[in-house]
Amino acid sequence: MNIQETMKSKKFKIATLAVGVFIIVLVSFAGGVAIGFHKAKFSYKFGENYERNFIGGHPGPMGMMGGPGQSPRDMMRGFEGRGFRNSHGIAGAIISVADNQIVIKDRDGQENTISVSDQTLIKRGQSTISVNDLKNDEQIVVMGRPGDNGMVNADLVRVFDKENNNIQ
Repeated sequence: MNIQETMKSKKFKIATLAVGVFIIVLVSFAGGVAIGFHKAKFSYKFGENYERNFIGGHPGPMGMMGGPGQSPRDMMRGFEGRGFRNSHGIAGAIISVADNQIVIKDRDGQENTISVSDQTLIKRGQSTISVNDLKNDEQIVVMGRPGDNGMVNADLVRVFDKENNNIQ
């Protein structure tokens, strides 16, 4: 075997090793991308079914919050497509209603100010009402997002039936 054949053989081995390493890196990268897509698909599907995952399709004892025989899904029927995910929630008794602000006292005795806009959905049972229809001492649940000014910017306000603490 002469020197040229030995060099060719060495270069061939190095080239083969480099191609092999490149293929291993490429396969590893493709595997990581495939796992990433799988996780992203799971997260996306989970988000699409958020209400079903957390509210479920069956009523609990006494129909849970909606009264006898009413499932939480029935309660959510009027809210589809309104984008209530990632919300900030607060509940309490109304202390005052003025202009586009509601002041409530939560169960810890803390007063909280709620900002209401024209886009805020206010529901008493299946009926949509205005902020002017709210009365002092009514129990409400608010879903919205915290504002920079310390108030909750309400997307949804639900009025509770005072006598048995069910949503009307």
